[in-house]
Amino acid sequence: MSQLNDLPGTYSRFKVEPYTPNIGAVIHGLDLRQPLDEATQAELRDALARHEVIFFRDQDLTPEQHVAFTRSFGGVAEVKAFFPRLEAHPEIEIVESTSEKPKAASNWHADITWREQPPLGTSLYAQVIPATGGDTLWASLTAAYDSLPPAFQAYLETLTAVHTWEISGWTEYLLRKDASGDELKAARAKYPPVEHPVVRVHPVTGKKILYVNSTFTSHIKGLSRSDSDALLTQLFELARVPEFQARLRWAQGTLAVWDNRSTQHYAVGDFFPQHRKLHRITITTDQTF
Repeated sequence: MSQLNDLPGTYSRFKVEPYTPNIGAVIHGLDLRQPLDEATQAELRDALARHEVIFFRDQDLTPEQHVAFTRSFGGVAEVKAFFPRLEAHPEIEIVESTSEKPKAASNWHADITWREQPPLGTSLYAQVIPATGGDTLWASLTAAYDSLPPAFQAYLETLTAVHTWEISGWTEYLLRKDASGDELKAARAKYPPVEHPVVRVHPVTGKKILYVNSTFTSHIKGLSRSDSDALLTQLFELARVPEFQARLRWAQGTLAVWDNRSTQHYAVGDFFPQHRKLHRITITTDQTF
């Protein structure tokens, strides 16, 4: 994989407008309905690595076009069994809230860090947007790491954390779905806890990332429970620092792509009972880090 210094840094195929000083950019000048040549795709991958989340406005995409565009960044996975999907396009999850089923991922997290190889990123495309509310926020865990004192950074680099889906609410969901506990037992066998370094290195930028999140990181190996909880609480709070964040107000035709390796995100659940629907595609890679 190319390192950041081998990539262009300036772009000939589109214009990049920084969204905040620390994270995010709006990409101008591309019609995502059209096939993108390899040079344009390489520039987009570079922009994603540098800015961590990139936004495209006023796009009018079919599901086929959304999938084709998303492949510019990596592989495309079929959806997880927990989420509904488009029948004709099993790669597309339907992320929807209605007055009957109000829901939003109103917690800071990176996706599926409880896997040995978490996703590279996500592509999320607006379908139905409430008149007000329903924003999404992203936090740069690169900026969070960079904000720490050097001695603290060095200490964190010696630590390993345990990640598991069982602390995220899925345990209760599976028990409600199957009171016998068989589905929970099967999920535990298929997806045991995994370990990740507390500090990871981005494979493209070479920058260091604070790699823990409050939704899936249960504890730090080698520390007492009280010491682990205290340290993780301190680290989790860094995602909530406004200077490390980008907040997107969705509009019809908006598409966001984010780097799941270096960011966390939060879906604001302030729009109920309004209707909100987005199409989500998970971007995969054989080797995340």
